[in-house]
Amino acid sequence: MKHCLVHILPKGEKIKNVLRKESGYFMINWRNLFKVVLSCAILLPLTDALAQGPPINTDTPIMLGVSGGGIRSFGKITRKATLLRDGKEIADTLDRSVTSWVTPVAIPYNLYSDKLQIGLIFPYVNINLDKTTGDVSSSGIGDIKLSAKYLVYQFDRKNKTIRVAWKAGVKLPTGDEDTQPALGTGSTDYFFSTVAGWLEKRVGVFIEGIYNVNTSRDSLDFGNSFSYNLALGYRLLPAVYETYPSPQINGYLELNGTTVAKREVNGAKVDNSGGTILFLSPGLQYIGGRGWLVETSFQYPIITEPNGTQLATDWTLSFGTRILVF
Repeated sequence: MKHCLVHILPKGEKIKNVLRKESGYFMINWRNLFKVVLSCAILLPLTDALAQGPPINTDTPIMLGVSGGGIRSFGKITRKATLLRDGKEIADTLDRSVTSWVTPVAIPYNLYSDKLQIGLIFPYVNINLDKTTGDVSSSGIGDIKLSAKYLVYQFDRKNKTIRVAWKAGVKLPTGDEDTQPALGTGSTDYFFSTVAGWLEKRVGVFIEGIYNVNTSRDSLDFGNSFSYNLALGYRLLPAVYETYPSPQINGYLELNGTTVAKREVNGAKVDNSGGTILFLSPGLQYIGGRGWLVETSFQYPIITEPNGTQLATDWTLSFGTRILVF
C-alpha cells in the first residue's frame, strides 16, 4: 500500500474518492515580506481517506510514494534583539538587533521504493545586523544539506496509522563564513534523527529527536547539539466529511527545542556560546483542495538559557503557500 500525507477519515464518513497523491507545492512570497517559495508533499492513495496535513516545524515519517518526488520550501523570519547574561536581560550599549530571512528549498525523492527517500536542501539567507556603530547586511546561499530517510516501522489499521523513520545527513560548508554577518559556519557537520507519527481520526501526534555532530573551522570547534520536537495536530474543520475532497482547516501546537554545547577555540571553551532554547509554536493550516494549501506558524521561546552573554531569539514567524506541482 502506498502512503499518504494526510490520513484516515473517521468512521462513518463518506468516501467517494480516496485516491490522492502526496503533493509537490510551489510557494511565492515577496522579498522582505514574502519570498519565492516552493513546497511539496505528494499525496498518495490509502483505502481510507485523509485527516490532516503535515506538521509545520516538525518532520514527518510519512514518505512519498514509489518514484515520488517534489519540491518544498517556506519563508522564515527570525528576530534577535534581547541581550541576556546567564539567562537574565541586560542593557546592550550597542543596541544590537538581528533580523534574518531564510528560504530553504527542499527536493525529496524516493529511491527505488516507498521506504527510502533522499533529499537536498539549499537555503537562501538574508541577514541584517543593526547597531549604534553602523548597520551591516549579507545575503546569498547558505549551507546545503543532503539527507536520506528510511521508513523502519509501519502499522496501518482503519482510521489509524503509526510510522517510524530514521534519517541521516550532512551539512556542507557552502555558505560564505567570511562575510559579515556570516551566511554559513565553514564546517562540515552531520546529523542523525528519528521521527515517529501516530494518526487516528482527526488527531495526529509527531515526535522527533535530532543529534548534530558539529565539526570545526580552523581553530574553532563547534559544539554538538540535540534538537527535540513534539507536534500535536487536530483537524478543526470539517468535523465529518460529507464529500471528499473538501476544504479543511488543521490546527497545530508544537514544542521545538535545541540544546547546543559550548564552542572551543584551541581546546579552550568559549563561555559565551551554546545553551538551550525551547519554542512554543502554534500554527494554522488550510487545505483548499487537491492541489494547494496555506500555512503559518509563530514560535515564541518559553525557555531561553544561553550560556554567558549572548543575543537571544525573541520570536520566529513562518508563512507559506503550497501548490501541487506533480
